[in-house]
Amino acid sequence: MSFYTLIIYGLPMIGEAGLDLSAQSGQVKTGISALLLIPLVPIVIALFFVVRFVYRHTLGKKMKTTLLEDYKKEAEASEKAGKYVSAATIYESNLRDRNKAAALYEKGNDYRKAAELYDLLGESDKAREMYEKDGNIEDSAQVSIMEGEYEDAARLYDKAGKKLDAAVLMERAGRSLSAVKAYREAGDYRNAARLLEDEGWPKEAAEMFGLLLCDKHPDASTIQDFYSYALKLEKAGAAGKALEIYREIDKFDPAYKDVRERLLKLDTSAEARENLEGKTTLRSFIRSGSMDPKNSIRLWLHILKHLQETYKSERPYGLLAPDNIAIDSQNRITFLNRVPSSAYVAPEKTKALEPDVRADVYSMGVILHEMLTGSLDGLGSTGVADLVDDLPAWLDELVIRCIRKVREDRYQSIEEIFADIKALSKGKKDPCNSV
Repeated sequence: MSFYTLIIYGLPMIGEAGLDLSAQSGQVKTGISALLLIPLVPIVIALFFVVRFVYRHTLGKKMKTTLLEDYKKEAEASEKAGKYVSAATIYESNLRDRNKAAALYEKGNDYRKAAELYDLLGESDKAREMYEKDGNIEDSAQVSIMEGEYEDAARLYDKAGKKLDAAVLMERAGRSLSAVKAYREAGDYRNAARLLEDEGWPKEAAEMFGLLLCDKHPDASTIQDFYSYALKLEKAGAAGKALEIYREIDKFDPAYKDVRERLLKLDTSAEARENLEGKTTLRSFIRSGSMDPKNSIRLWLHILKHLQETYKSERPYGLLAPDNIAIDSQNRITFLNRVPSSAYVAPEKTKALEPDVRADVYSMGVILHEMLTGSLDGLGSTGVADLVDDLPAWLDELVIRCIRKVREDRYQSIEEIFADIKALSKGKKDPCNSV
């Protein structure tokens, strides 16, 4: 049975059967109507696009053309009247002519808008020119940077008084010496010195870095810079000046890095070399390993006695170390006034206290430890008797009291050391025989 046969014959038969289908029949009719409309949808859509196409290419096109002509006439009228910015706005917003708009913005002295449009158009030179006329140096420089023209950007920043930015860009442009000049003018002596050093100018680099430290002294915030300055001076061959800087550092912190070792290396005056002729330093004896404990004690006491005598000639305190004690074949002692390594320096030096005989007592305690053990290992933490066999315990007490951190807790004089040795080695005819 077909769909239409069912509709024509089926529905009356159902009605005759006594069923109430009034509501259902209304829904069915509605559904049938919707089904009949479905084929019309594509036709309506197609008709819409046809009408729109025809409109756009006839009346719509004509209206658009007329509107653009009106905008153009308005823009031309504004330009003719000298209203260049108004004309430029129409060319930019309504006529989409950026070239014309940029030229008119420029003519109307709206340099910022002109610069923005020239930038969009890729006309970098004109964009930079407009930004400069607008007084916007940074944006002008940014255009140069985007184009990779760092030197031109540096020129712009220099013109604006931004020396540091100019220096950075000059460096990027490979103009090192120009960058050095700009860094110096900006007060960035550190980077100026770095570039000079990279260019193979160590002397000039050291002088430049020195400007960073004018009117300053080593303290917690500057000590690294002073150390770097001294290294640069050494590299530049200015050993004397480097020695002065190391000494300044030493006054603040004698234990800073390898300052003491560098002082010892640089402090090689003619007088010191002459004093060593025909003599051997205590350091050489220690390194050779030829000193037994008994001879070490005897030599140490001999050094102490000679040290007492030198104080009469106002010998400076705080300069004792194995490298500064020379011995000839007759066991005569010579003290060199070179700055010692930090390991032998009394702790009070770090507190800027004026050294006295107790500073030498400390140094002699460290030296005795090294003479007996052959090194400074365990200094202050391990007794010499624990490091060397068959040494009496009283030697530990002697060394410990010499190297106490607080100078008031040490021996207060060399005479006090001799007296204590006699007491510590009581019952022995010669303290040295107790070893």
